Amino acid sequence: MSQTTATIVAVIISSGVSLLISILTIISQGRKQTAEMEKQIAIIETKMAVMSGDIQSHNQYAKLFAENIPALKTHMADIDRRLDGMERRTA
Repeated sequence: MSQTTATIVAVIISSGVSLLISILTIISQGRKQTAEMEKQIAIIETKMAVMSGDIQSHNQYAKLFAENIPALKTHMADIDRRLDGMERRTA
């Protein structure tokens, strides 16, 4: 084998090894990024589930108040009417 042929073979082998290392590095980085993104998605989904529970709790209280406010208004009107009657009797 001549000197130039040996040099060409050495360059091809070293280029191939460099290319292989580059490909493996890219694959490794892609897997790391995918794992990090999956972790972030899991965190976001957990936060959304907690917030969904909080919203449902809030909606239950809002519904409770919405149902009770008319009853409270009626009760307050009855109390106001009684107080007016008492004030008229004492005046």
